[in-house]
Parts: sequence; C-alpha cells; structure tokens
Amino acid sequence: MRPGPLAPRLLLALALLGLAVPAAPALAWALAAGLAALLAAAGVEAARLSRLVLVAERPGSVALSLGQPESLELALRTSSPATVHLLVRQAWPRLVEAASTTRRAAGRAGEVVRLALPVRPVARGRAELPPPWVAATFWGLAERVCPVAPAGEMVVLPDLRAVGGLHAQLNRFVLRGLGSRSAPRLGKGREFDRLREYVRGDEFRDIAWRASARHGKLIVREHRLDRSQDVVVCLDRGHRMAARVAGLSRLDHAVNAAVLLGYICNRMEDRVGLVSFATDVTVGVGTGRGASHLRRLTMAAAGVRGEFVHTDYRALAAELRRRRRTRTLVVVLTALPELETEALVAAARALLPQHLPLVVVLDDPGLRAAAELRPAGRAELARALVARDVAAAREQTVRDLRRLGALVVETPPGDAGVAAMNAYIDVKRRQLL
Repeated sequence: MRPGPLAPRLLLALALLGLAVPAAPALAWALAAGLAALLAAAGVEAARLSRLVLVAERPGSVALSLGQPESLELALRTSSPATVHLLVRQAWPRLVEAASTTRRAAGRAGEVVRLALPVRPVARGRAELPPPWVAATFWGLAERVCPVAPAGEMVVLPDLRAVGGLHAQLNRFVLRGLGSRSAPRLGKGREFDRLREYVRGDEFRDIAWRASARHGKLIVREHRLDRSQDVVVCLDRGHRMAARVAGLSRLDHAVNAAVLLGYICNRMEDRVGLVSFATDVTVGVGTGRGASHLRRLTMAAAGVRGEFVHTDYRALAAELRRRRRTRTLVVVLTALPELETEALVAAARALLPQHLPLVVVLDDPGLRAAAELRPAGRAELARALVARDVAAAREQTVRDLRRLGALVVETPPGDAGVAAMNAYIDVKRRQLL
C-alpha cells in the first residue's frame, strides 16, 4: 500500500494554504480539519483496497516469432462493486525489444478488462516471463500495488509467419493444378523406375541378369532422375554475424532464412539438413524430410547461438567432404570477411565439383553507404577510402567464387530467406544437382 497519485497534490495544496496562516490565523483550524479529512478518506480507501481481489488470466507459456510485432492479451477482473482505476505494468525479459509496457484501464463491477500488450522479440531463446503488476485505486488517495498472475515462460522461435504464408501460397498453387500429374523424368539417376525388354543401344551394365534368366530374354533396368536430393544449410555463427540490422542480428536473419529454406526443400521432397560453424562445425540435424524432421530442424536452428570467434571456412569444407558422399547443395549463410577472403574461396574449391556450393551473402548496408558517401572532411575521406577498399575486396571474392563455379547471392539480411529460396528453386529448375 502506498499514497495514491491524488494525495500528494492535495497535500501540496494544503501546504500552500498554510503559508497564509500568519496573515489569517483562523485558517489554521480549516487546514487541520482538511488534513484530518484527507487522512481519514485515505484510510477508508486503503481499507477498501486491502479487501479488493484482483484476478488476471494469461497464457502460462507464450511462443513468439522472432522479429515480428505481436501482442499478448491480459484479462483482469475485480471483486469490487465500484469502479477501480488500474495501472498495469508488465516487465519483459531481455528477449524483447522494450524493457516494459504500461497500460491504464478502469475496472467496473462484473466487467472483464482485456488489455493488449504489444511486444516485439529481438533475440531467440527461452526466458521467464515476470508476473504483471497492478496499481489499483478508487479515489487516488491510496494505491495498492501487487502482482496479479504467476510468472510464466516466454519462448522466442525463428520467424514462422513467412513459412505459414508460403504454405498458403503453395496450397493455392497446388489446388489450381488439381488433377494433373507430373511424369517422372527418365535418365541416369539413382532411383529405379521399371524393368523393360532390351532394345538395341541399351548399355550392358543396365541389364538385370536375374530377371533376364527368369524370362528367358534380356531385361534392363530403367532409372529416373532423382526427385529427392540432398541440401545442407550451413549457418555461420562467427563474430561477423553478431552485427544488428533492423533490430535483429545477422545470425537471427540467417536462422529465419534457414527455417524458410528448410520448409520449401521439404515441400519439394528434398532431404535437408542443418549445420552451424565457426572455429568448429556442429551438426544440428542430419538430412531428412517429413513433418517431424522439419520440427527438429526448426528447433535446431532456434538453438544456434553466436560466438565472438573466427569463422573457419576450410574446416566446414573438410567436415562436409568427410560426411557427405553423395552430391549435395551446400547453402552457406554468411557475411563475407573483411580480411583473409581467400579462405572462403579455398573452401568452395575444396567442395567443387563433388558438391554445389551456394553462398548467400548477408550484405552490409552500413559499409555500402560509407563507400558511396561523398566525404566532407579528412575523417570522412579516410572512412570512405577504407570502406571502398573493403567493398572492392568483397566484390573480388564474389567474382572468384563465381569463376570457380559456385553460386553466389548477395542480399540484405532481412531478405535472406526469399533470396535463398529463389536461388534454390533456380537450381532445381536448371537441374544443377
């Protein structure tokens, strides 16, 4: 219990009137009566507030999408027959952009007050959600402050709204073509399609000798191009991915892109896996497909944490060459290094031609703006010259990667998911795997 917002104002007014007591002594009795009435009214209000019951309802566990503005609903009920003025304050964990949110409301008898508390997550993880605190008062002379709900849990996951929107668009596209079928493409793939009689020109290595012996004539195996191919998404968790763009770190943007790319790969019947790398390589989830595998990939991506360490591209290439025996699309979500750019080129050279590297470069808008700045002084000139040198080195790295045969996509961090998805679809369309 504490004094209400109106009590200090009335006390100040009485104090100002007290300055006139030397000139008009009769005011002393009036001031004393007013102070006694004020204290009595505050005591009555405090007694009523002590018997007041406040009940709040909210979900015990809240799951939010990274970077997406959302709102949490809080429902309040009071036991008082009179109107109660409420000041609600919700403190947020460090996963959220704002430190706290404050809302005012009036609770009437038998009415449920519903408040929408806006929130925007800026970091992935799991944290305790503190209980909301409410300051209640009737007349403003006394105020009762208390928590109105138990502590909960907040979980911030990668942005799944983009996945949901893509899911709806793909469903509409499929429904337009309902009743049509896509014939399998025959070729020298690994998937068995059928057995048929031998015709002149067939290769002898395709002959099924056991089937030929059973039928008394030559039978050959016919294969089709693989429909399920391997895709490995590699998340750079090094120090360059810690820089924030539009309120989120580059790693957070990369995680959102990895989840979106994993969904579209699963929808295209490809096997997708996830690894993260810095000075070492951590396998988040192996290649696979299906709804349960997609959930495991999403949780593995949500658990990737950035480290302020060096990024070793050569170690990534060596680990992938050791683990991956079949041709794989290797999608690397990274920010190009300012120095030692030859490490990324050497890693791409080690992966080619067995695998197909796709490097999704998260662009640096600050570097680009500094390189294009027209300097007005010596300090700005030095900054612009350094930025232009770094930008030129990065452009040379991109050219070297493309000259080797690797695919490179440069994109702002916020558009990394769409850029990676478009590049993957282009790879499938051109049958580069």
